[in-house]
Amino acid sequence: VLTFAYFILHIFADLKIDGRENVKNIRGGPLIIIANHKSFLDPLIIGLCFPFFSKIYPLRFIAKDTFFKNPIGWIFYKSVGAFPACKGQGLAASLKIPSQILREGGSVMFFPEGIRIREDCLGQPKIGAAKLASHFPEVPIIPIAISNTHKIGHFGLLYKRSRLRVKIGEPFVYKDKAFQLPAETGIKILMGEMEKYYKETPTCRLQHPANPA
Repeated sequence: VLTFAYFILHIFADLKIDGRENVKNIRGGPLIIIANHKSFLDPLIIGLCFPFFSKIYPLRFIAKDTFFKNPIGWIFYKSVGAFPACKGQGLAASLKIPSQILREGGSVMFFPEGIRIREDCLGQPKIGAAKLASHFPEVPIIPIAISNTHKIGHFGLLYKRSRLRVKIGEPFVYKDKAFQLPAETGIKILMGEMEKYYKETPTCRLQHPANPA
């Protein structure tokens, strides 16, 4: 899947990934990746930030429960590393799978905004990423900022070579940033780490939309 994504995005889009030097020493999991979310392409683009055949793969991430309702959706989303969000069952249920992945030495992608923000700004974060990180305070966290993927429509790659920009930040651990702080404070710190790199991408605005959709 990553090889196909690499080919498509480099041929049909102007994709540039900066900051690879920040992850050159990451040899494997457990690992938490936090990123802003603008498009269905984001998980694939994040997958391209790391060397192929790296031990951090597979990268796992939460997706809407509705994506797993039919057999085709279940097979596809499972194949790209997604697992259901357990909507309506509480935060503890939603974090059960990613917690197990980290305990087993795996890698988890987390989109703190919880939804796709189809604007040139960041959205209001939810506390899930901070809650997860607080349970694994010594696991490295890598912030990634993504720009312009929301401007690609369903067939956008076919008629417009979009300028996609990704910035990989420096790894840190929750223990050094927000240890023993409330999750509501911790998530602001995590978003602050991501914002540092988002402001270096094109068309960024740091103010949060009043009503993200």
